[in-house]
Amino acid sequence: MHPRRLNRPLSPAIGIALNRLALVSATLGFWEAALLRAVETYDAAVEVESQTSQLGAPVVAHELDRFHRSLSRSASVQSAMKHWNGLDPAARTFIEMRLRLADPLRSSFAGLNLTDPSDLEALRDAVGGARRWLGGKPGTEHGAPIRALVAEVARVYRQATGKRPGLSSSQAVAGPSYMTPFEKVLVAVLAEAGTPLSLEGARSLYRNELRNKSRKVRLKKTGMQGQ
Repeated sequence: MHPRRLNRPLSPAIGIALNRLALVSATLGFWEAALLRAVETYDAAVEVESQTSQLGAPVVAHELDRFHRSLSRSASVQSAMKHWNGLDPAARTFIEMRLRLADPLRSSFAGLNLTDPSDLEALRDAVGGARRWLGGKPGTEHGAPIRALVAEVARVYRQATGKRPGLSSSQAVAGPSYMTPFEKVLVAVLAEAGTPLSLEGARSLYRNELRNKSRKVRLKKTGMQGQ
């Protein structure tokens, strides 16, 4: 996997945070580019979310819901292509954003091998994620784009270091201002995305992401058991 060309300059703050992870120096540019791609995806998600709210989110959400139900019932190449071709451009954009945040990531719908069950499952998960983006309650403190950004920062951190992202707490012996290596990266990326949060705000955002991930795993296991 090679990082594509970025539309934004490198970030000194992200570079400093990555330098503290004791990574192989030759890989620092790669991981910084991966984090900046996540910021670009966040920027695009915010823009599309704004456009969708003006053009009619319920219509797009309905299309995504129908597509997700079809993939859940009887996923096939023919039905997937039929639904994809009939989607509103905004719905396609949301799905492709989710594909780029998958683990392992898929670059686009065109890059999927729909005869591969794992790619069909990735598409179904991406459509479901896009549907949840539009299903979020208005007025929530942190919307789906920033939650997706936090999840991507955590994924890149795990890949780069081989370690689980760690959080400190305001009651830590080192003091309330102490930041773990992951927190330093997360805070730097959020600032680069134009949504600077306090350390405690960043911690809270990641804890929410962990809870959401845990809930999705439980629901997936329940669904598998019920089949």
